[in-house]
Amino acid sequence: MRPHETGITETVKTFFSSLTVGDIVRHISSLKSSAVTGWLEEVRFKPENALIIGSYFTGAAISDALDCRVTVADINPQTRFLLGEGVDFLEGIHDLGGDWDLIVDTTGIGGVTPGELSGLTAGAFIVEDPTSDGSDETIMGYNSTAERLEVVESDLKASLHTLGLGAKTSGTMTLTVEALRRSMADALECEGVLYATATLRFFERILFREKDPDGFIRALESPALTISSLEDISCDEILEGNLGLIRSEVRGYQS
Repeated sequence: MRPHETGITETVKTFFSSLTVGDIVRHISSLKSSAVTGWLEEVRFKPENALIIGSYFTGAAISDALDCRVTVADINPQTRFLLGEGVDFLEGIHDLGGDWDLIVDTTGIGGVTPGELSGLTAGAFIVEDPTSDGSDETIMGYNSTAERLEVVESDLKASLHTLGLGAKTSGTMTLTVEALRRSMADALECEGVLYATATLRFFERILFREKDPDGFIRALESPALTISSLEDISCDEILEGNLGLIRSEVRGYQS
């Protein structure tokens, strides 16, 4: 019998996942950063000086995975706490010109514009495509990945894609919430389950509106899934099943 609590009576048991929301975020971020470093190895490109535009989950994960000097630029200084030691931080996305071997744009929908990227040069340039396999026409219409790739002068250009859950975007938080939603639905299909709930909050409001990094981290470290059931059940196995569907890949781009 897995660790559990009893409900209103001894008959009904409550099971909690050992996986937290933060664990799911970190798993998805790791898939993305591994796709980037894997592509760099595939094309045999070893940067010495990299610029990451966007210091949120994807940018932070990529900056941590790169074995070189890394500078991260973002208009939101409250995201700086996500970055590891030794990473340089620039507040803002203007005047980014410099001698960059690698530039990675992770800002997605509403992020940097092609005009703001114009004039930058790099040996390799990667843009995270914000769309996914469940994006609707409106979301697709806001995708400026190709336009951004066109304006930066680079010998190697590519886009980062993350998909597998049919989520509306490839954003780490979008995928996290979709994995939780699917896991609740999957739990209800199991014999003896009364109901399932996930830790679902508007997490990003805590960070970007309330500007409370500590509160943001506390919210993410809650158990991801809780199930009320008459029978023994593994919350983690259900979550892992959905996380296993997510895949991230870098695709080369030709102008």
